[in-house]
Amino acid sequence: MTLKSILLTSFVFAIALTSCEGQNNKSKSQPSAKEELNINLTSSDTTTQLMNEDEFWKLIDKSRASANNNYQAQIISLKTILLTLEPIDIEKFDNTFMALLATSYDYRLWGASYIINGGCSDDCFDYFRQYLIGHGKEKFYKTIKDPESCVSWVKSEEEDNWEGLQYPAIEAYKQKTGKEIPKTYHPKFDLKGKPFDEATVMKQYPKLAKKFMGYN
Repeated sequence: MTLKSILLTSFVFAIALTSCEGQNNKSKSQPSAKEELNINLTSSDTTTQLMNEDEFWKLIDKSRASANNNYQAQIISLKTILLTLEPIDIEKFDNTFMALLATSYDYRLWGASYIINGGCSDDCFDYFRQYLIGHGKEKFYKTIKDPESCVSWVKSEEEDNWEGLQYPAIEAYKQKTGKEIPKTYHPKFDLKGKPFDEATVMKQYPKLAKKFMGYN
């Protein structure tokens, strides 16, 4: 084989190898839908201040199931469940709750809650995100990704008082220790996205606007 043939063969092989590596990297960089559902916000935590997120969601699901999907009853149920934990684990639950509130601090969700409730203040938006957490991991993350995806199950604050899911951990810790729950974990609450225009926000969420405001 001539030197020219050897060089040509090596060049073709290198291109093929690069192409294969590119395809592999592309495959690795694009998680499947199933993998996306299992991305945990707290998986990169190195402070040991957070509860394992899967364990957190198990407690949320248990509280909702025992309350037969009644949100206000779920708040009571969650406190009962948290009272079975050690104080340090109640604290970690509360920290994880705060981390999830921070990651869902997004104008797109605020716009959706504005439509659902016919207006939504800062406090109202905080309660809405607690309400989303109460409905479990899948609905929580799905609604963050696509706010209109909640249209089939979400209720307005007037129908289903959103406030309250932040209290069980605080009350359970106080009942177990006689002390206030430590507030040493402070996630960044940076409001993501662009502010919505109250005059046109209905056009951004046509499904929610139709259900809650009769807008077509």
